[in-house]
Amino acid sequence: MFHGHLRCHVRKEKDGTLRILMVSQHYWPEHFQITEICEELVRRGHQVTALVGIPNYPKGVVPEEYLHGKNRQQIRNGVNIIRVEEIPRNPGIRGLAKNYISYMREADKKIGKLPGDFDVIFAYQLSPVLMSEPAMRMKKRTGIPVFLYCADIWPDAIKAMLPDKLNFAMPLIKAMSSKIYRQANVSATNASSYVDYFDQEFGISRDKVFYLPQYAEDSYLDMDLTARPSDKVRFLIMGNIGKLQYMPCVLEAVNSLKHRDDFELHIVGDGSAMPYCKQYVAEHELQKHVVFHGRRPYEEMPNYYRNADCCLLTLNVPGAPGINSTLPSRLQGFMAAGKPILASIDGSAVQVINDSGCGKAVPAGDAEGLAKLMRDFLDNSDSYASCGANGRTYYKANFTKQRFMNEIEKLLVLTMKGAQ
Repeated sequence: MFHGHLRCHVRKEKDGTLRILMVSQHYWPEHFQITEICEELVRRGHQVTALVGIPNYPKGVVPEEYLHGKNRQQIRNGVNIIRVEEIPRNPGIRGLAKNYISYMREADKKIGKLPGDFDVIFAYQLSPVLMSEPAMRMKKRTGIPVFLYCADIWPDAIKAMLPDKLNFAMPLIKAMSSKIYRQANVSATNASSYVDYFDQEFGISRDKVFYLPQYAEDSYLDMDLTARPSDKVRFLIMGNIGKLQYMPCVLEAVNSLKHRDDFELHIVGDGSAMPYCKQYVAEHELQKHVVFHGRRPYEEMPNYYRNADCCLLTLNVPGAPGINSTLPSRLQGFMAAGKPILASIDGSAVQVINDSGCGKAVPAGDAEGLAKLMRDFLDNSDSYASCGANGRTYYKANFTKQRFMNEIEKLLVLTMKGAQ
């Protein structure tokens, strides 16, 4: 999965334990992969300290057990967790900005008090890129090298949220992003196209950036998620329903097919675009075609997959080539679940869909093209019979948790050894 070849080997001697400082704003009990990654590193014999924020994602609500300064230091499954204060999330750019900046500032303060006896710093960067700035500050203070995993490319990731009137800030955000990215000793990204992006936009050498896609839930591979019988074909969208998912494309496609009575679209999730979705459905009288389930517990996901014949995948942010070329993690989830996939998307996801044979794709934002794919699935479902199995086969070869962790471990060692 690497853009390049690693010749280093993870040390297995008794003194080969890595002392890792992981820096990320989000962590358990928030549901992000970094929690599993840190705990797996501990299971593999490493020492992990996680410098994280106060749980409040996604709605800005802090659990009772974290109010009033409680549980600022914890140990969970062997990971030493250090939490710094942050202003909880609030809707809108201003509310998010306060949340982002507060974590960075408080983590910067804590960085000045941490010991400098770590072997490597692991910056796990979601949005915003600011959450990785404390890792770079620690590097500057101690000289400890930084491995950065980029799951959300900036500045493009902010374009989906930034009002047009604030576009003047983009050059500043790009400069800030570039400064943070360029300080990493080694980086990995979740989309092969990001390797080009780092080179072209930030001038970061390709031999310092590796392609390492995120994994999905391996347990889906062992489940029978065959679609239950139904008199209608059920299309499924699952996950965050925000601006990046470009729901106008999906709903316009459904609207163009609403004369048919043989299908439904099930939306499992919530997000900033949900008010728009519900308004569109009401205005275009799509109630018999679109079913909203809201945000559901993770444990219920298999049942929703069993009530789905096909998954839809869309992503589009006009003017943001970095975001449009990403590999959404929900693609891996759909593949692990063994579902055919119809997509309106660009970049790395198209390559994975085509290479795996798990479905078909049209360009991002192409509602007419997506409607054509949905119509083809409705009329010729037999031609998609092998897509689910194809997706699972490709997933097993490329997207398992074990493979991901093996490569993370190698990159951490590479980062440490490269700085010696």
